[in-house]
Amino acid sequence: WGGPGRYPESTIAAVKHSLALGADMAELDVRFTGDEVPVISHDGDARRLFGCPKAIRKLTAEQFVSLRYLSDPAFRPHTLREVLESGAAPLLLHIKEGGARLGRVLALIRECGYEDKAVMGVASPEDVRRVKAFSERLRVLAFVPLKMRVPEFLAGPADMIRLWEGWVDARTVRNIREAGKEVWVMAGSPWKGTIGRTSPDRLPAWKAMGVG
Repeated sequence: WGGPGRYPESTIAAVKHSLALGADMAELDVRFTGDEVPVISHDGDARRLFGCPKAIRKLTAEQFVSLRYLSDPAFRPHTLREVLESGAAPLLLHIKEGGARLGRVLALIRECGYEDKAVMGVASPEDVRRVKAFSERLRVLAFVPLKMRVPEFLAGPADMIRLWEGWVDARTVRNIREAGKEVWVMAGSPWKGTIGRTSPDRLPAWKAMGVG
C-alpha cells in the first residue's frame, strides 16, 4: 500500500517513499466513486482510514478527495489521475471493480503515458483479455480468486499469476511456469490477518520452485 510506515497508506507521498527506498513497485487499489471517477482506495468504504461510514461508491470524487486521514489530517486520498500525473512509478494497480469500468482506467493510463510503467492487477479472465486487447504493452497480473480457478487463468493472456501463500506447491508452480507465466505470491493469509508476513525459510523454498 505504499510505505504506510511513514506516510498514510495509498498516498502519493507513501508511494514515492517506498520507491525511493528501493521497492520494485508500489501497489495501489483502484475503486470508483458514485460519479464513476477512478480513485485510490483499498477498502470499500471510508470508515477505517477517514472515519466516514459511507461506501466509496456513495461518495462523489469531490467528496472523496475532501476526506482527511485519521492518522494524519494533513493528508487526503487521491484520484487515480492525481497519482499518474505525479509521475510515481512503477505501479501495480489492483483493479477492485473491473468490467466495463476498466476502460476508464485504461484510457487514463494511456493519456498519462503509463503503459510501460504500470502492471494491471485484475480478478477475472474477462478483464485480463480486456487489458491485453487495449494494449499488449501492459503487463497483467491475475489476482486468481480461488485456487481451483488457476487453470482458467492459465488459458488466457495474463503475464503473471498471483497465488496466496497457502496455495503454493510445486505442481501448481510448475503448471504456471510451463504455461509461460510468472508466479507471484502474496505472503500470509487474509483470514489470519497476516498479509505480507511469512517465515524466512519459505522464501528460498519458493525460489527453488520457480516463484518470481
